[in-house]
Amino acid sequence: MKIIAISNNKGGVGKTTSAVNIAAALQILDQRVLVIDMDHQAQTTYHFGVDPKKLKHSIYDVLKGDIAYKDILYDRSGLHILPSSTDLKGIDFLPIPAKEFLLKEAMASLDGYDFVLIDCPPSLGVLTLNAHAFAQEILVPLQVQFLPFHGMYHLFEAVEQVKKRLNKNLEITGIIGTMYNASKSINREVIQETKKRLPGKLFGTLIRENVSLQEAPSWGQTIFEYKPESHGANDYMALTREILKRNEE
Repeated sequence: MKIIAISNNKGGVGKTTSAVNIAAALQILDQRVLVIDMDHQAQTTYHFGVDPKKLKHSIYDVLKGDIAYKDILYDRSGLHILPSSTDLKGIDFLPIPAKEFLLKEAMASLDGYDFVLIDCPPSLGVLTLNAHAFAQEILVPLQVQFLPFHGMYHLFEAVEQVKKRLNKNLEITGIIGTMYNASKSINREVIQETKKRLPGKLFGTLIRENVSLQEAPSWGQTIFEYKPESHGANDYMALTREILKRNEE
């Protein structure tokens, strides 16, 4: 079982889009997949067509220890989701020691999946630390622009601290270039600089700018359901095959 956090401390870089569509592609490729929404904005939950406002319980209740993770498991045609809600922002105020390990403890009995993907919030707070303490790997979506590229180094620094204090086995195994437009020189320059500074980290597949990727969440669908012939669907399928190949290697 591979446990992967999809993480970036900056918002708007394609983090949730990547978590949802990589999960969907893995399922299409006959992998057993669980997605954990650890963002109190619950965008992954919305993206899968689940209204967090109508949920009686969410991952927040699991982290508090009130219920087991199986009690909130949402089965979406074989793809399993642990949904989030706005209640999750209250995790900071719980009078519980070592809150960084709540997710790991709550999921101690987890079994039966090939891949577990965790969508992290766009910050380096306690929710992201929970994901990092539980995960084996981190995939970093990078909007191929100047400021997101330089901001990414804050995440790399934070992960080094997590490795020292919380999870010595954690590694950033891949960077996903998102919102790529080959006609934009800044996009090409960021790609080249990423390859130069972080050799071997950037996936060969780049996620191109695609309107369908922006539209799919409003329908509660993955890109493979919404526009299966789109560039977005082709790119995420190619990326997922590359992720699988890396894991096999």
